This record gives sequence, structure tokens and C-alpha cells, in this order.
Amino acid sequence: MGRGPKKMTEALIKEWQIEGRGQGEGANYKPWLETFDLSSPGRVSRPYSPKCGRTIHLLSDVEANTFYALEWSKIVTGIREEYPLDRELTLEIAAALGIAHPYYPGTKVPTVMTVDFLADFHENGTSWFEAWDCKRTEDSEDPRQIEKLQITRTYFAGMDIPHRLAFHSELPMQKIRNIEWIRGGTVKSGEDERYAGALREQSLIMSHDLAGSTRNQPLQEYCRNFEIRQGLNPGDGLRVAKLLMNERVLICDLSNPDLASAPLASFRCTFKADNPRAMGAR
Repeated sequence: MGRGPKKMTEALIKEWQIEGRGQGEGANYKPWLETFDLSSPGRVSRPYSPKCGRTIHLLSDVEANTFYALEWSKIVTGIREEYPLDRELTLEIAAALGIAHPYYPGTKVPTVMTVDFLADFHENGTSWFEAWDCKRTEDSEDPRQIEKLQITRTYFAGMDIPHRLAFHSELPMQKIRNIEWIRGGTVKSGEDERYAGALREQSLIMSHDLAGSTRNQPLQEYCRNFEIRQGLNPGDGLRVAKLLMNERVLICDLSNPDLASAPLASFRCTFKADNPRAMGAR
């Protein structure tokens, strides 16, 4: 929370507000902080999110891992990263709690505090928001970090929005690594395919193929054979399988440490030939 350029000014904050930072939703959302805003960036990343329809700005490994888990969830329908809190409210809350409000280093400018993620959830006809902050476990012992989290939690409690904490030591890392691996198969915006929709067409063919038989060979062996039968380039078969896993057409065990070597018998194909939406059709 509260990271940014070395020298923040009220004029720059106003400029960012005019730019639309922290505003919009879905593909039109613009985060308050972007990766190139950091004066001393650590391990930042900018993955493309098909669910959000845009590039996501992630400022740490813990944020990235939490994002992959949130995006994978079927009940998460939208994610806004580096979401800004109303500064007048955070100043009031800090005063009421008797906590010093953060200021940008070397200035007298109160920080525009942010929450790492504001996520939209929808399940069984009910929609709600959840705010998420991502921390290293050692941050839970830092008194100043705890104070700032108190401000954030109180802020969202006043809006009846749960505030969650994701600590790096508690994340299911094997599942997250598999999610990251599966995401690598998604079709990127503007990607140069052999022809428009080629990968999607092959995923439909593979769906029919998997639904019609049960094989005991490892996934990667099946994918190599699929490439030969379909005249594809090496690696394309496994990428098509990843597309199916991402669409939940090919259900896998995310706790498996080596999905590529897992036998096909350990996967479940949900494809129905009379249901094109099973392939993620919109």
C-alpha cells in the first residue's frame, strides 16, 4: 500500500485522477499504481488476463500468486488491482483510530492508500465484493504494517466489504504453479496463428477425441500423437490441452506436481458434443 514514485505531489495525484486511474471496470479499469510507477521496482509482472480483458499490473510475487488464484476461481467475475481508497475517508479513519496516516516519503502529502485487489464475486444469483491485501508473512509482525491494515480494514468494514489477507506462506503454491502453467496456453490478443481461430478449432477437435475414448498414456504423449495426427507443430498439442484445462473442459488435479506426465485416466473431460458453450463459446 502507498508505494509510488519517489516524489509525489498533489498536482500529480490530480493528474492521475484526470487520467482515470482507479476508475472503470473490466477491460476499461486503470489501476492507481502501474508497474513503471515504482521508484525501486522488485519482481513486478504484467500478465494479460482473458477474464479482465486487459494487462494486469502486479507489484510483487505475492500479488501475482494471489491474482492467479483469484482469476482461476469461477465465482470471481472481475478484478481491480491497486485499487485506491478515498483519501478523505482514510484520513478520518486514521484520526479516529489514533493512527498516523501514511505520507509519501520526503513530502507532506498524505498517501492515496490502495488495496491490492478489489474482486467481484458472483454465485447462485448473489454478487458481492471482497478486498484483498497480499503480504509476506513477516509483515504480520511489523507494527506499522498492522496499523495501515487497520485503516484499510476499517475503511471496507464501513462499506460492508470483507477485507482478506493473503500471506505468501499460506498460499497453495503447487496449485498456483499449475494455474500459471495452464494460463500459458491461452490465446493472446493479436497473436499470430496459422489462421484466425486455429487453436480454438484444434481444441474442439481434441475435445471430441478425448470425450470418445479413454487412454492410459501420459498427457504429453497423447498430445504428441495428436500433433502428428493433426499436422501441428511440436508443442501445439500440449498448448491445446492447456486451453481445455483453462476452460474446465479437461478437469485436472491442480495438486499434481507434474500434470504433463499425468496419465489421461487422471483427467476428466466434460465436453458434450451438443453443447458448444462447453468450449467457452460466447
